Amino acid sequence: MALEAIERADEIPLILYWLLQMQVHEIIDRVCPWPHSNRRGLSYGQLAVLFITYVVHLRTHRLCGMEDWVMKHCLVLEQATGWRIGPKDATDDRVGDLLTVVGEDIERACTLQRELGQHVIQAYALPTDVGRFDTTTFTVYHRAPADGMAAGGTLSRGHSKDHRPDLLQFKQGLATLDPAGVPLLTQTVAGKSADDPLYLPAWRDMCRIIGHTHFLYVADCKAAALATRAEVDAGNGSYLFPLPMTGKVPEQLRDWVLNPPVSVESLTLPGVTDEAGQPLVIGRGFAVERTMTATLENGQIHRWTERWLVTCSDALARRHQKTLQEHLDKAEAELTALNPKEGVGLAEVQAQAESILRRHSVPNLISLQLHETVTTQKRCVGPGRPGPNRPTQEVEIRRVQVTYHPNMAAIEEQRRLAGWRIHVANAPLHQMSLQQAVEYYRDEFLVERGFHRFKRGRLPALPLFVRLPEHSTGLMLLLMIALQLLTLLEFVAHRELAQRQETIAGLEPSNPKMETDSPSAERLLAQFDGLHFVVEHTETHRIGKIFESLTPVQWRILSLLNVPESVYMVGFHVPVRNCLDSS
Repeated sequence: MALEAIERADEIPLILYWLLQMQVHEIIDRVCPWPHSNRRGLSYGQLAVLFITYVVHLRTHRLCGMEDWVMKHCLVLEQATGWRIGPKDATDDRVGDLLTVVGEDIERACTLQRELGQHVIQAYALPTDVGRFDTTTFTVYHRAPADGMAAGGTLSRGHSKDHRPDLLQFKQGLATLDPAGVPLLTQTVAGKSADDPLYLPAWRDMCRIIGHTHFLYVADCKAAALATRAEVDAGNGSYLFPLPMTGKVPEQLRDWVLNPPVSVESLTLPGVTDEAGQPLVIGRGFAVERTMTATLENGQIHRWTERWLVTCSDALARRHQKTLQEHLDKAEAELTALNPKEGVGLAEVQAQAESILRRHSVPNLISLQLHETVTTQKRCVGPGRPGPNRPTQEVEIRRVQVTYHPNMAAIEEQRRLAGWRIHVANAPLHQMSLQQAVEYYRDEFLVERGFHRFKRGRLPALPLFVRLPEHSTGLMLLLMIALQLLTLLEFVAHRELAQRQETIAGLEPSNPKMETDSPSAERLLAQFDGLHFVVEHTETHRIGKIFESLTPVQWRILSLLNVPESVYMVGFHVPVRNCLDSS
């Protein structure tokens, strides 16, 4: 008598095929030590592949839920991997051991990321022209220890980018490659750490992974320290950083914008035209060369030529001008409503008015004038009702009146400066024009998209369900591998569509006819939801097959990703064995 069992397959075979092609299990097993001899079953590399699949499939990293997930999909997992999965191979204790092994040793984590990165670059022929690095904070709801610092210092209080300084946090760095934002390395440091010291080591690690220094290093203004720029240039690297608006930079920017030393050129958006068919102008700018000097870490003096790219985004200028007007209106409204009480001194009223200007960031754009009037008034002395014989005394009544007027010259100057920014680069003009520099920095969202997937997307690191520092580090490293999976899926799909000069439809549930040439990995994987394996058990064998037939869209996706049809079409016919049998 034959019995049937049904298991959800969904996108699990596709994810497992992709991870096996990335050689994740082989690299982890080569770099990390093997499990204790008393622990039989899956290796750390094999367990990591199952854990990453579990995270992508269920969108959670709860360690306690993986054992149940493996039991529900055991036949699918065994068929897709060819591994024998025991009943205790995916317990939370064993997954915790995996996170510890991956995250406890910094050198081991670096070696693991280097080998993974080098393999995906070679296997998928990734471009290595532009690399990016950025940091963010992950706020957790863990209870703070009595000494104010978590064990190991990974969780601590610091400057919160999530605007929650009351909570503990850890800081995460992420380095990616254009054009798909494929991650190469990740760094987990204490939440109280500063961002500035992370950028130079990240660049050096990226050079080791990529294998050369001839890529453009793009980062935010925290990477623009003079010492960092000098070290990158001395190492034959190229960089593109915005300068922070500190020190003498605002004054230099003001002088150049109001009196440009060279001609200003228009900046356009490639491939986009306006209503007249002309290239769409999005801003303007110019470049100035300067000779820089700095002391390197080895004590040598380094000199190099740097280009200061002064650019203005029209859209950003409009936003800044709108914000400026809103601040002026709010400040004037509060100043108008400021009605000092009788007897309040001139100094106190002036402090209140200046506080309003500082709060709305317009201290130099509105001029204040305070007038104090003093009048005398007769008042009865002592208690009781006034009468003809009551003694009186003259009392001075002081009242402060606040008047103001906008400083129109300063406001107009502020409007002219809106949207302007200085970027620094050491690449010469023939390697990177001003137009190209603007295009490169506009793609900074590629790193931010990875952080979004960690915080609110398909690879959730929050809320954090682990407490040990090595578990946090190991978890973020495995999530980076999962991010490699998603970004590589997108990169291959986009490249195939571009080479075929095609688009794909049927990915948007609300609009099945909508076509796109840049589908997201989430949309591609979602098309496989609802697929099932049917397993027939006989006395001697079990026979597996796909329950539903694949749709044309699913066939198309497999073709774009170069995934063989056998991943979903070939069944199996093997001697009967309970996949959760530990024997």
